[in-house]
Amino acid sequence: MRYAWARQATGRREPMRRIEDVEPQVMVKQSDPTAEITMKAFERVGVEAALIPVVDWTLVAGQNPNDLTIDQLHDRHDQLAIATDGRLRYCAGIDPRHPDARERLAQVVTRPHCAGIKLYPAGGWSMSDRSHWWVFEFANDHQVPVVIHTSPLGGDPLVTPNSRPSEIAPAMAAFPSVSWVFAHAGFEAWWLEAVDIASGWQSAYLDLSLWQICAQNDYEEFRKRIRTAVSRVGAHRILFGSDIIRGPGEDEDGSRLGEWIKLFIGLGEPYKGTDRVVSEQDLELMLAGNAARLYGFTSRENQKG
Repeated sequence: MRYAWARQATGRREPMRRIEDVEPQVMVKQSDPTAEITMKAFERVGVEAALIPVVDWTLVAGQNPNDLTIDQLHDRHDQLAIATDGRLRYCAGIDPRHPDARERLAQVVTRPHCAGIKLYPAGGWSMSDRSHWWVFEFANDHQVPVVIHTSPLGGDPLVTPNSRPSEIAPAMAAFPSVSWVFAHAGFEAWWLEAVDIASGWQSAYLDLSLWQICAQNDYEEFRKRIRTAVSRVGAHRILFGSDIIRGPGEDEDGSRLGEWIKLFIGLGEPYKGTDRVVSEQDLELMLAGNAARLYGFTSRENQKG
Protein backbone atom coordinates (compact mmCIF):
# COMPACT_ATOMS: atom_id res chain seq x y z
CA MET A 1 0.00 0.00 0.00
CA ARG A 2 2.94 2.32 0.66
CA TYR A 3 4.00 1.74 -2.94
CA ALA A 4 0.52 2.72 -4.12
CA TRP A 5 0.63 5.91 -2.05
CA ALA A 6 4.02 6.66 -3.58
CA ARG A 7 2.46 6.31 -7.04
CA GLN A 8 -0.20 8.84 -6.03
CA ALA A 9 2.39 11.26 -4.67
CA THR A 10 4.42 11.28 -7.89
CA GLY A 11 1.44 12.66 -9.81
CA ARG A 12 0.79 15.68 -7.57
CA ARG A 13 3.38 17.97 -9.04
CA GLU A 14 5.74 18.46 -11.95
CA PRO A 15 8.32 17.31 -12.64
CA MET A 16 7.10 13.87 -11.64
CA ARG A 17 9.41 11.98 -9.32
CA ARG A 18 10.37 8.33 -9.48
CA ILE A 19 8.15 6.03 -7.42
CA GLU A 20 11.21 4.23 -6.15
CA ASP A 21 12.55 7.49 -4.73
CA VAL A 22 9.30 8.41 -2.98
CA GLU A 23 8.29 5.04 -1.49
CA PRO A 24 11.01 4.90 1.21
CA GLN A 25 9.64 8.17 2.65
CA VAL A 26 5.97 7.08 2.84
CA MET A 27 4.59 6.64 6.39
CA VAL A 28 8.04 6.42 7.99
CA LYS A 29 7.16 9.13 10.53
CA GLN A 30 3.84 7.53 11.44
CA SER A 31 5.09 4.38 13.13
CA ASP A 32 4.69 3.58 16.81
CA PRO A 33 4.74 -0.23 17.04
CA THR A 34 4.93 -0.38 20.84
CA ALA A 35 2.38 2.46 21.35
CA GLU A 36 4.84 4.11 23.73
CA ILE A 37 4.69 7.45 21.91
CA THR A 38 0.90 7.27 21.65
CA MET A 39 0.28 6.47 25.30
CA LYS A 40 2.57 9.27 26.47
CA ALA A 41 0.70 11.67 24.17
CA PHE A 42 -2.62 10.42 25.55
CA GLU A 43 -1.46 11.21 29.08
CA ARG A 44 -0.44 14.73 28.04
CA VAL A 45 -3.75 15.62 26.38
CA GLY A 46 -6.09 13.65 28.64
CA VAL A 47 -7.19 10.71 26.49
CA GLU A 48 -8.21 7.71 28.54
CA ALA A 49 -8.63 5.14 25.77
CA ALA A 50 -8.86 4.70 22.02
CA LEU A 51 -10.07 2.33 19.33
CA ILE A 52 -7.96 1.20 16.35
CA PRO A 53 -10.04 -0.08 13.42
CA VAL A 54 -7.64 -2.46 11.65
CA VAL A 55 -7.74 -2.26 7.85
CA ASP A 56 -7.30 -5.39 5.74
CA TRP A 57 -5.49 -4.19 2.60
CA THR A 58 -3.72 -7.51 2.12
CA LEU A 59 -5.58 -8.29 -1.11
CA VAL A 60 -5.90 -4.88 -2.76
CA ALA A 61 -2.29 -3.90 -2.07
CA GLY A 62 -0.84 -7.05 -3.57
CA GLN A 63 1.14 -9.76 -1.86
CA ASN A 64 4.73 -9.17 -0.80
CA PRO A 65 6.80 -11.74 1.12
CA ASN A 66 7.74 -9.07 3.67
CA ASP A 67 4.16 -8.04 4.39
CA LEU A 68 2.36 -8.97 7.57
CA THR A 69 -0.68 -11.20 7.12
CA ILE A 70 -3.96 -9.88 8.46
CA ASP A 71 -3.75 -12.53 11.19
CA GLN A 72 -0.34 -11.25 12.28
CA LEU A 73 -1.69 -7.71 12.28
CA HIS A 74 -4.54 -8.74 14.58
CA ASP A 75 -2.07 -10.51 16.88
CA ARG A 76 0.00 -7.33 17.14
CA HIS A 77 -3.03 -5.24 18.02
CA ASP A 78 -4.04 -7.80 20.60
CA GLN A 79 -0.57 -7.50 22.14
CA LEU A 80 -0.92 -3.70 22.20
CA ALA A 81 -4.28 -4.01 23.96
CA ILE A 82 -2.80 -6.28 26.61
CA ALA A 83 0.30 -4.09 27.06
CA THR A 84 -1.88 -0.99 27.60
CA ASP A 85 -4.31 -2.70 30.01
CA GLY A 86 -7.11 -2.42 27.48
CA ARG A 87 -6.73 1.31 26.86
CA LEU A 88 -6.19 0.46 23.19
CA ARG A 89 -8.94 -1.72 21.75
CA TYR A 90 -9.33 -2.66 18.10
CA CYS A 91 -11.77 -3.82 15.46
CA ALA A 92 -10.84 -6.84 13.37
CA GLY A 93 -10.26 -5.89 9.76
CA ILE A 94 -11.30 -8.42 7.14
CA ASP A 95 -11.59 -8.53 3.38
CA PRO A 96 -14.51 -10.92 2.82
CA ARG A 97 -12.89 -12.24 -0.35
CA HIS A 98 -10.37 -14.29 1.59
CA PRO A 99 -11.36 -17.93 1.01
CA ASP A 100 -11.18 -18.53 4.78
CA ALA A 101 -12.40 -15.09 5.86
CA ARG A 102 -15.15 -16.41 8.13
CA GLU A 103 -12.75 -18.67 10.03
CA ARG A 104 -10.19 -15.89 10.39
CA LEU A 105 -12.83 -13.51 11.72
CA ALA A 106 -14.18 -16.08 14.16
CA GLN A 107 -10.71 -16.52 15.64
CA VAL A 108 -10.27 -12.84 16.49
CA VAL A 109 -13.72 -11.39 17.23
CA THR A 110 -14.09 -13.45 20.40
CA ARG A 111 -10.88 -12.06 21.89
CA PRO A 112 -11.57 -9.83 24.92
CA HIS A 113 -9.97 -6.71 23.41
CA CYS A 114 -11.57 -6.99 19.97
CA ALA A 115 -14.50 -4.57 19.88
CA GLY A 116 -15.99 -5.17 16.43
CA ILE A 117 -15.39 -5.59 12.71
CA LYS A 118 -13.81 -3.11 10.28
CA LEU A 119 -14.66 -3.25 6.57
CA TYR A 120 -13.03 -1.35 3.70
CA PRO A 121 -15.16 -1.90 0.55
CA ALA A 122 -12.99 0.52 -1.45
CA GLY A 123 -10.45 -2.29 -1.41
CA GLY A 124 -12.30 -3.69 -4.40
CA TRP A 125 -15.48 -5.42 -3.27
CA SER A 126 -19.10 -4.29 -3.27
CA MET A 127 -21.46 -4.17 -0.30
CA SER A 128 -24.34 -4.87 -2.69
CA ASP A 129 -22.81 -8.29 -3.47
CA ARG A 130 -24.82 -10.59 -1.23
CA SER A 131 -22.09 -13.20 -1.23
CA HIS A 132 -20.37 -10.90 1.30
CA TRP A 133 -23.38 -10.46 3.54
CA TRP A 134 -22.27 -13.32 5.77
CA VAL A 135 -20.13 -10.66 7.49
CA PHE A 136 -23.24 -8.75 8.57
CA GLU A 137 -24.95 -11.96 9.67
CA PHE A 138 -21.80 -12.79 11.63
CA ALA A 139 -21.88 -9.36 13.31
CA ASN A 140 -25.56 -9.80 14.12
CA ASP A 141 -24.97 -13.24 15.66
CA HIS A 142 -21.97 -12.07 17.71
CA GLN A 143 -23.57 -8.70 18.59
CA VAL A 144 -20.55 -6.63 17.56
CA PRO A 145 -20.56 -3.32 15.67
CA VAL A 146 -19.46 -3.04 12.04
CA VAL A 147 -17.21 -0.07 11.21
CA ILE A 148 -17.25 0.74 7.49
CA HIS A 149 -14.96 3.18 5.69
CA THR A 150 -17.23 5.81 4.10
CA SER A 151 -14.84 8.45 2.78
CA PRO A 152 -14.03 9.16 -0.89
CA LEU A 153 -10.44 9.86 0.12
CA GLY A 154 -8.23 7.21 -1.37
CA GLY A 155 -7.37 6.78 -5.02
CA ASP A 156 -5.07 4.35 -6.80
CA PRO A 157 -5.59 1.40 -6.36
CA LEU A 158 -8.84 1.78 -4.39
CA VAL A 159 -12.36 1.74 -5.84
CA THR A 160 -13.69 4.63 -3.77
CA PRO A 161 -17.39 4.56 -4.86
CA ASN A 162 -17.71 1.18 -3.15
CA SER A 163 -17.51 3.05 0.16
CA ARG A 164 -20.34 5.51 -0.42
CA PRO A 165 -22.69 5.69 2.58
CA SER A 166 -25.66 4.89 0.35
CA GLU A 167 -24.02 1.57 -0.55
CA ILE A 168 -24.58 0.40 3.02
CA ALA A 169 -28.34 0.97 3.00
CA PRO A 170 -29.47 -2.41 1.52
CA ALA A 171 -27.47 -4.34 4.11
CA MET A 172 -28.80 -2.07 6.88
CA ALA A 173 -32.33 -2.88 5.77
CA ALA A 174 -31.56 -6.59 5.89
CA PHE A 175 -29.83 -6.44 9.29
CA PRO A 176 -31.46 -3.53 11.19
CA SER A 177 -30.26 -4.67 14.62
CA VAL A 178 -26.57 -4.49 13.70
CA SER A 179 -24.72 -1.40 14.95
CA TRP A 180 -23.35 0.37 11.86
CA VAL A 181 -20.53 2.90 12.21
CA PHE A 182 -19.90 5.21 9.25
CA ALA A 183 -16.15 5.71 9.58
CA HIS A 184 -15.26 9.33 8.67
CA ALA A 185 -19.00 10.02 8.23
CA GLY A 186 -18.62 10.56 4.49
CA PHE A 187 -15.84 13.12 4.83
CA GLU A 188 -15.85 15.17 2.84
CA ALA A 189 -17.85 14.93 -0.37
CA TRP A 190 -20.36 12.48 1.11
CA TRP A 191 -20.87 13.96 4.58
CA LEU A 192 -24.48 14.99 4.02
CA GLU A 193 -25.27 11.65 2.39
CA ALA A 194 -23.86 9.95 5.47
CA VAL A 195 -26.15 12.04 7.68
CA ASP A 196 -29.14 11.28 5.44
CA ILE A 197 -28.56 7.52 5.45
CA ALA A 198 -27.73 7.28 9.16
CA SER A 199 -30.77 9.30 10.16
CA GLY A 200 -33.10 6.52 9.02
CA TRP A 201 -31.71 3.83 11.31
CA GLN A 202 -31.65 3.67 15.10
CA SER A 203 -28.43 1.66 15.11
CA ALA A 204 -26.33 3.84 12.77
CA TYR A 205 -23.45 5.94 14.12
CA LEU A 206 -21.37 8.74 12.59
CA ASP A 207 -17.64 8.58 13.34
CA LEU A 208 -16.09 12.05 12.91
CA SER A 209 -12.47 11.09 12.31
CA LEU A 210 -10.88 13.38 9.68
CA TRP A 211 -13.47 16.09 10.38
CA GLN A 212 -10.72 18.06 12.13
CA ILE A 213 -9.67 19.13 8.63
CA CYS A 214 -12.96 20.99 8.20
CA ALA A 215 -12.81 22.36 11.75
CA GLN A 216 -9.33 23.78 11.19
CA ASN A 217 -10.10 25.24 7.76
CA ASP A 218 -13.58 26.65 8.43
CA TYR A 219 -14.75 26.38 12.02
CA GLU A 220 -18.11 28.00 11.34
CA GLU A 221 -18.83 25.49 8.58
CA PHE A 222 -17.79 22.66 10.88
CA ARG A 223 -20.23 23.83 13.55
CA LYS A 224 -23.02 24.05 10.97
CA ARG A 225 -22.37 20.50 9.85
CA ILE A 226 -22.35 19.15 13.39
CA ARG A 227 -25.56 21.04 14.15
CA THR A 228 -27.13 19.37 11.12
CA ALA A 229 -25.86 15.93 12.14
CA VAL A 230 -27.08 16.29 15.72
CA SER A 231 -30.53 17.48 14.66
CA ARG A 232 -30.92 14.61 12.17
CA VAL A 233 -29.17 11.70 13.87
CA GLY A 234 -28.86 12.68 17.53
CA ALA A 235 -25.82 13.33 19.72
CA HIS A 236 -26.15 9.83 21.17
CA ARG A 237 -25.09 8.39 17.78
CA ILE A 238 -22.11 10.60 17.00
CA LEU A 239 -18.56 9.51 17.83
CA PHE A 240 -15.47 11.64 18.25
CA GLY A 241 -12.56 10.26 16.22
CA SER A 242 -9.31 11.57 14.83
CA ASP A 243 -7.37 9.26 12.48
CA ILE A 244 -4.37 11.17 13.85
CA ILE A 245 -1.50 8.74 14.33
CA ARG A 246 1.85 9.26 15.97
CA GLY A 247 5.45 8.35 15.38
CA PRO A 248 8.91 9.91 15.35
CA GLY A 249 8.39 13.37 13.90
CA GLU A 250 4.60 13.08 13.59
CA ASP A 251 2.49 14.50 16.44
CA GLU A 252 4.82 12.95 18.99
CA ASP A 253 3.49 14.99 21.91
CA GLY A 254 -0.16 14.79 20.83
CA SER A 255 -0.41 18.52 20.07
CA ARG A 256 -2.41 17.95 16.87
CA LEU A 257 -4.76 15.64 18.72
CA GLY A 258 -5.03 18.11 21.59
CA GLU A 259 -5.94 20.93 19.21
CA TRP A 260 -8.66 18.80 17.63
CA ILE A 261 -10.08 17.97 21.05
CA LYS A 262 -10.20 21.69 21.92
CA LEU A 263 -12.02 22.48 18.68
CA PHE A 264 -14.50 19.71 19.40
CA ILE A 265 -15.09 20.85 22.98
CA GLY A 266 -15.79 24.29 21.51
CA LEU A 267 -19.05 22.87 20.16
CA GLY A 268 -20.39 23.26 23.70
CA GLU A 269 -19.65 26.98 23.75
CA PRO A 270 -21.08 30.02 21.90
CA TYR A 271 -19.04 31.21 18.93
CA LYS A 272 -19.14 34.54 17.11
CA GLY A 273 -22.63 35.37 18.22
CA THR A 274 -24.07 31.90 17.61
CA ASP A 275 -25.38 29.59 20.33
CA ARG A 276 -23.54 26.51 21.40
CA VAL A 277 -24.07 23.54 19.10
CA VAL A 278 -24.60 20.91 21.80
CA SER A 279 -25.22 20.75 25.52
CA GLU A 280 -22.52 19.68 27.97
CA GLN A 281 -24.28 16.34 28.37
CA ASP A 282 -24.42 15.73 24.62
CA LEU A 283 -20.78 16.77 24.26
CA GLU A 284 -19.75 14.17 26.82
CA LEU A 285 -21.67 11.50 24.90
CA MET A 286 -19.99 12.45 21.63
CA LEU A 287 -16.50 12.64 23.15
CA ALA A 288 -16.57 9.45 25.20
CA GLY A 289 -19.89 8.04 26.33
CA ASN A 290 -21.08 6.73 22.98
CA ALA A 291 -17.76 5.05 22.17
CA ALA A 292 -17.56 3.51 25.64
CA ARG A 293 -21.05 2.05 25.23
CA LEU A 294 -20.54 0.86 21.66
CA TYR A 295 -17.04 -0.59 21.96
CA GLY A 296 -17.13 -1.83 25.54
CA PHE A 297 -14.60 0.48 27.17
CA THR A 298 -14.48 0.53 30.97
CA SER A 299 -13.22 3.54 32.87
CA ARG A 300 -9.91 3.03 34.66
CA GLU A 301 -11.52 4.46 37.77
CA ASN A 302 -14.20 1.78 37.57
CA GLN A 303 -11.52 -0.87 37.05
CA LYS A 304 -9.72 0.32 40.17
CA GLY A 305 -13.00 0.41 42.11
